[in-house]
Amino acid sequence: MNQNRNPRTSKGFTLIELLVVMGIIALLLAILLPALNKARATTRRVKDQTQIQQLHKGFLVLSLDNNGAFPTPGLKNRFGTVPGRGAEDQTKNDHGALYSVCVMENAFDPQILVSPSEVSPNVLSMANYNYQAKNVAQDIWWDANLKADLTALSHVSYGTHLLGGTRKAREWKDTKNSRYAVVGNRGVQNGDLTDAIYNASRTLGIHGNDKSWEGGIVWNDNHVTYEEGFTPVSHQPARVNNANIDDNIFKADEGDTGGDAFLTVCRGVTGGGTSYTYNITWD
Repeated sequence: MNQNRNPRTSKGFTLIELLVVMGIIALLLAILLPALNKARATTRRVKDQTQIQQLHKGFLVLSLDNNGAFPTPGLKNRFGTVPGRGAEDQTKNDHGALYSVCVMENAFDPQILVSPSEVSPNVLSMANYNYQAKNVAQDIWWDANLKADLTALSHVSYGTHLLGGTRKAREWKDTKNSRYAVVGNRGVQNGDLTDAIYNASRTLGIHGNDKSWEGGIVWNDNHVTYEEGFTPVSHQPARVNNANIDDNIFKADEGDTGGDAFLTVCRGVTGGGTSYTYNITWD
C-alpha cells in the first residue's frame, strides 16, 4: 500500500467554491423564474379560452335539435307534467341548471366548467355528476346537485349570459353575432369601478396581476378574445334612454329585461307571470 499519497488530491469543494456555485444557481433562478411564471400564466390563459369556447360550442351543438335555440332549463322542465309540453318555467333558468342540462346531454364534461386559473375556494369541479338522475317520467332532466353559487358552492367558474329578458330572446340562440358576448371569465360586481368594490373582487386574481381585471370572452360566432376591461371595443352598444352607450358586459345596462349583454352567475330565479327576480352572485 502506498502510504505517501498526497491528501490534497482527494479534497472536496471549499466553502468559497460552494458559495460561488450557489450564487450562480440563485442568479439563474432569478433570471428563469419570471419567464417560467409567465409561461405558466400564458398556458392557463390559453386553456381557459379553449374551455369557454368549448362551452359555447356545446350550446351550438344542442341548438341543432332545438331550432337554433341554446339549451334552456325552463324549456326542459316546463310547467305541467307532460314532457315537452307546457309553458316555459322561467324559475328553472339559473346557471347551475343550465350547465347541468348541458352535461346531462353530453355537450361537455363538468370539469371544463372550472377555470384552470380559479382563485375562489367556493368554486370546485364536480367530480361525481349523476348521469342516472335524468328521469323523464318524473320530470327530472338534470342533476340538481350541480350548483352555481359563488357565495356558497359553485361548480361553475364563468360568467354566463343571463337567461331572461329581451337579451335572452334576442341572443340566446345561434345568431352568429360576432359583436355579442355570451360566456367569459366572470367579472367585478355590476362592472363597478369604484375602489371599494373593484379592488376587493377576487376576479382580479384570475388573470393579470391582481390589480386589474383581465379575461377571455367568447362571442356568439364562437370566436374568443382576451379583454382588459368591461366594455370591449368590439361589442355592440347598449341602448339606454334612446342613446347608444358602451355596453358593460357585467352590468344590466338596459335593466333586468334589457337587450344588452350581461354575463354573471345566477344561483336561482323567483317570481311568475311577467315578473322574475334573478338571484345574482358575485365575488
